Amino acid sequence: MAYRPSFRRSVKDEEVEPNLTPIMNLMVVLIPLLLSSAQFIKIGVIDLNLPPAVGAKGGVADAPKEAETKLDLAVTITDQGFFISSSFAVLQGEKQGDENTGPSIPKKEDGEYDYDELSRQLLELKRKAINRFPDTEKIVIQAEPEIQYQILVGTMDAARNISVDDKMFTLFPDVSLSAGII
Repeated sequence: MAYRPSFRRSVKDEEVEPNLTPIMNLMVVLIPLLLSSAQFIKIGVIDLNLPPAVGAKGGVADAPKEAETKLDLAVTITDQGFFISSSFAVLQGEKQGDENTGPSIPKKEDGEYDYDELSRQLLELKRKAINRFPDTEKIVIQAEPEIQYQILVGTMDAARNISVDDKMFTLFPDVSLSAGII
């Protein structure tokens, strides 16, 4: 079927441009939403340091370093309570006869961990060690495998700061986790 010549002349190849307005409107809404959610994610991060990996060094012998005494403070979480120790001694807890068998800070009578007492004991240790040791900002937290994550986070919070008379004091902000119980 042949078309009339007038139709052939009127049909032209028109270039159609895509309508970008809806896509631009979507970007105007999504970009601020993504930027604001990134800030909320940053708030939920817990800062902690993992112990360095032990590995073979490339055969390079280090020069001997001068012996420096370190505090090496550690809090061990067990099902009995908290054991506080350093490179020098273990903070004594309950005594049964001549032998100390209990933790440094036992659980409360209701079975909960005593985070307030832990913070007070760590504040006392910090005050004694502040000018004697170079590592008065560091603490290592160790936990038995059965310890719940919330107890570990509560211990980290109790070790970082304490509120005394409505004033916040920083205890040990550099918290590290240990893989096993010493």
